[in-house]
Amino acid sequence: MSSFNDEAIAEKLYNIEMVVEEIKQFPHTYDTLLGECRKNGTYQQILRRKLQNLCNDGVVCKCVIPGTRFGKVIFFALPKTYFIAVESDLIGVNVYVFFKYVQSGKFNIILNEYWILNGDRWTKSTKEKVLFEGKILKMI
Repeated sequence: MSSFNDEAIAEKLYNIEMVVEEIKQFPHTYDTLLGECRKNGTYQQILRRKLQNLCNDGVVCKCVIPGTRFGKVIFFALPKTYFIAVESDLIGVNVYVFFKYVQSGKFNIILNEYWILNGDRWTKSTKEKVLFEGKILKMI
C-alpha cells in the first residue's frame, strides 16, 4: 500500500526536473530529497543514478562535506541565491545555509536567519549565530 508521499517521491524521481528546481531554490542531500522514503533502496538507487548524470552534465554540483561520518553529500545548482557554510571544530561539523549575512570585523560573519543541517533535516533558526570565531569555516 503506497501513501501520497510515496507517490509524490516517485513522481519527483520520474520527472527529475522537479528535483533540479528544488535544488536551485535550496541545497539538498540525498535524504532531504527523499524525505520519509529515504530507506527505500529502489528510490535511493534511482535518485543516485539520476543525480550522478546531472552532475556529469554540469546541471547540478555535488560537494562532499568534509569531516562528516560516511561522507555526507550536498547538492546545489549554480548560480545560487544562497550561501553554504561548513563550520568545523573538535566537536564536529555544522552546515549552514543562509541568504543574508552581516560582516562583523574582518573575519566574523553574523547570521540572523539561517538553516542548519541536523541529520537529514534542515532546521530553521532565527537565533543570532556568529560564524568563524576561531573555528574552521569553509564557504561553498
